[in-house]
Amino acid sequence: MKQKLVIVGLLLCAFTNSNAQLLSKIQKATNQANNATETVKTAEEVVKKGEKAAKKVKNKGGASSGLKLDWNMYKQTPAVTFNSLLYATNIGTGGLTQFSGYTATFVPNKKADGTTVNTVHDQAEFLKIKVYKGDQYITYFEYDGFQQFDDGKKIKYNTPNSRYQRDGEWVGGTEIDVKKWGTGDYRLDFYAGDKMYYSFDFEIQKLVNSDPYAAMNEMYVTRGPWNNYAYMNYDESGNLVFGFYYNHEEFQPNPANNRKTNKSVKWSLKVLKDNKPFAQQYGTGTPNVAQVEQAKWNEYRCALKLVDKPGEFKFANLTDGAYKVELTIEGEKKPRNYNFNVKDKRIVQIAEQDRTKNTDPTRLIEGWNDYFWMKLEK
Repeated sequence: MKQKLVIVGLLLCAFTNSNAQLLSKIQKATNQANNATETVKTAEEVVKKGEKAAKKVKNKGGASSGLKLDWNMYKQTPAVTFNSLLYATNIGTGGLTQFSGYTATFVPNKKADGTTVNTVHDQAEFLKIKVYKGDQYITYFEYDGFQQFDDGKKIKYNTPNSRYQRDGEWVGGTEIDVKKWGTGDYRLDFYAGDKMYYSFDFEIQKLVNSDPYAAMNEMYVTRGPWNNYAYMNYDESGNLVFGFYYNHEEFQPNPANNRKTNKSVKWSLKVLKDNKPFAQQYGTGTPNVAQVEQAKWNEYRCALKLVDKPGEFKFANLTDGAYKVELTIEGEKKPRNYNFNVKDKRIVQIAEQDRTKNTDPTRLIEGWNDYFWMKLEK
């Protein structure tokens, strides 16, 4: 059984002992399935969208032209997993970014001439991310595509082990200084070879502390999809797990200690089916407690249990119907609500995730076949 890649930044902290043990068991049992959802779109459609978007931007930077890849290698259009977009897009409170660790799907590792991409010798022409503020080009980063799994259908955008030349300078890392470029709307364009195939939009804002005696007077934060989505995840073991992303934006959450920037936050979960209690977080029923980091988005998860039966919640427990998830977070005035439907004993994907319904492959919500994303009900 293949070991599932451990999610960077995953926090399974301060759950009840039973819930933590169950999640540990689930993680060990997890195995990414190899059969992805078929799509009616071809890879050429997303390639054309990428070319069209790139032509709209006058300044494309000094990146090389890129490899010619075999875009007919997969029937599915390439994308970037939504979960990796959320855990790999980071900005420090001081304004320096980190863009690394993304998981791309269905990116060909064969060239148009049939030869295999050499991720060392072809690095400068294989995987890149271009960074924009609005439509203003900022820079690009190269990535090491050596780490591939699920028969090559997944590939990691990892930072190279050694520096490389960009516009005549040796560089490493994935930092841009937001203090220089300013706050506002940002976009990451993902490239494989000479084609842009995916875009990720988010917002960067600066918070200002009016306390002249504070240890920190300003703080940069990211906003966007982290606030608006949660997921249901299931694996080969049959367990169903709920997950969401959370941070806090307080300058001094502990008034007695300005060095303690983490904040303890209680949260709990209820699942209703056809407006009747159906499931809740696994354990004794007491709330989970998360150690929430300042400005940094982290992933928080919990296993589930049925309200009227002992034991963990299995995917097989889902019967057809309408479901509602109520996430209660300490300090928030009302629960966060997410809805999903089950048909033929399968969770119905939202249109942005369903490859047969999504209208923009460059912004597909990629969940593979084990993450089902839910929109926050406004």
